[in-house]
Amino acid sequence: MFNSLNKILSPPIFPDDEEKTRAAELLNTVLIALTLLFFIALIALILGGSGLYRVYTVVGIFAFVLAILQFPLRQGYVRQVGYLTILIVTAVLTYALINGGTVRAPGVILFTLTIIISGLVLGRRAGYWTAAINTIIFITILWLEINGKLPEPLLGVNIQQAIVFAGNAAMVAILLGLALRRMNESLEQARSGKNQLSKLNAELEQRVEERTEKLAESTEQIQRRATQLEAIANTARSAATIQNLDQLLPAITRDISARFGYYHVSIFLLDENREYAILSAANSQGGQNMLSRGHRLKVGEQGMVGYVTASGNPRIALDVGQDAIFFNNPDLPETHSEVSLPLRFGQEIIGALDIQSTEANAFSQSDMEIFSILADQVSIAIQNARSLEQVQRALQGMESTSRHAVGQSWQSYTETIKTRGYRYDGLKPEPIKMSSKSTEDKNALSIPVQLRGQSIGHLKLRAIEQSHEWTEDELAIIESTAERVAIALEGARLLDDAQKRASRETFLSEMATKLGASFQLDSILRDTVEELGQTLKGSKVTFQLVDPSAPPKVNDAGGNGTAGKKRVRHDDG
Repeated sequence: MFNSLNKILSPPIFPDDEEKTRAAELLNTVLIALTLLFFIALIALILGGSGLYRVYTVVGIFAFVLAILQFPLRQGYVRQVGYLTILIVTAVLTYALINGGTVRAPGVILFTLTIIISGLVLGRRAGYWTAAINTIIFITILWLEINGKLPEPLLGVNIQQAIVFAGNAAMVAILLGLALRRMNESLEQARSGKNQLSKLNAELEQRVEERTEKLAESTEQIQRRATQLEAIANTARSAATIQNLDQLLPAITRDISARFGYYHVSIFLLDENREYAILSAANSQGGQNMLSRGHRLKVGEQGMVGYVTASGNPRIALDVGQDAIFFNNPDLPETHSEVSLPLRFGQEIIGALDIQSTEANAFSQSDMEIFSILADQVSIAIQNARSLEQVQRALQGMESTSRHAVGQSWQSYTETIKTRGYRYDGLKPEPIKMSSKSTEDKNALSIPVQLRGQSIGHLKLRAIEQSHEWTEDELAIIESTAERVAIALEGARLLDDAQKRASRETFLSEMATKLGASFQLDSILRDTVEELGQTLKGSKVTFQLVDPSAPPKVNDAGGNGTAGKKRVRHDDG
């Protein structure tokens, strides 16, 4: 019950109009107060026994009407209800004054109430008009009373009271107007402050929203950059495991396409003359078709790859404007965005990395840093593979040269030795006769003795029992022995060569010393043939001086010479 009563007595609220809500709140309070006042006045009149039944009826009717005005007030008819309220109050007070009795004196005072209500609810001008109308009504009633047109009052009314009433009404109207003006100014200031506060609040919310959006964009960019850098690291890690260039390039294109989501990735490498950029790898079917045709682009003249390999600057092309010319490749009809980056090693451009997307505006300038890092990693992988291939080719050449040198050295060395092998039959080792032929034995095992990839002998074993099978341990021992035999034989050969060189150097040193001590021609010639004859066993040495201007000829002694020249001979033994 109390909730229903509170709902009925509470003032209406109009969210879209603050001034209207304020006026409705005041008018609601006035209506409630006047309704109660009229009913109380009606009860007081009845209990007082004045007998003015017409007044009772009028007051009761107006009290009921004031109570009914709550309904249109809640429908939003605030000013209309305000005018009706002022009119009803003024009418009731006028009727009370006209009908005389003890109601006159309070009625005169209550006229001031209409001025206040009018000013508060309807504004200052309405208060002024109400004061003027009330003054006119009071003066009219006074004129009627003086001329005997009204019932005789209990309290006499004169001209002084009329002047006082008019001055009082004017003073109330003026004071109320000033108060309302001050209140309106305060309200305007409050509204202005509220508007400014709302504006500042809106600006602050907008700034917060903008910063939140920027933060979200920055966070998204950071996450995207982190994802891209992780993909680059994984691509570089995968590329580092592939050492063959022919396998490396296709693997890089497939890896970039899978990790970054681009439908076409290709790698171009410059030819030796740096005249053409040759397509070396591609992941898409269109790229494979171009590879089969030997696709190449003129450096500095054809396409984005030609521009990039000539200038060394990356470039982005979109499927609009002047860049649309780059998207007329029938092998790649779905391309709508493209980025090309130079592949460089140091200051040298070695090719280009070309990435194409089916989406428009798939690349931006901010992506250049990431793709430049990717291009650098690809360049390093390519250069490492090239360097490894060069090293492998150099090693192969060195190994081939080394094998050839080892073969020649052992071929010469084996011609100088008498025993080229030994056989052991369980009793004692015996030299192998070169004329003996070995018979094939299915149970025999032959292990090559290799030195730097060149076979210098064979280690052969034959089991006594035909059913014997060589175990892994036995094979490991035999192979290890063959390796160590090869090393030992090479050491022996090198030692023999070193000893021969040392002997030769010693002979030459002693020969030079002996010849340097002789100052006579005969002594020098004799010492020369004697030393050579003693050193080179089983040989005859002849030294003969000849005429440089005479043609050489063969004599009976078997040497070259010219008649009349001196000859020295040494026979060994």
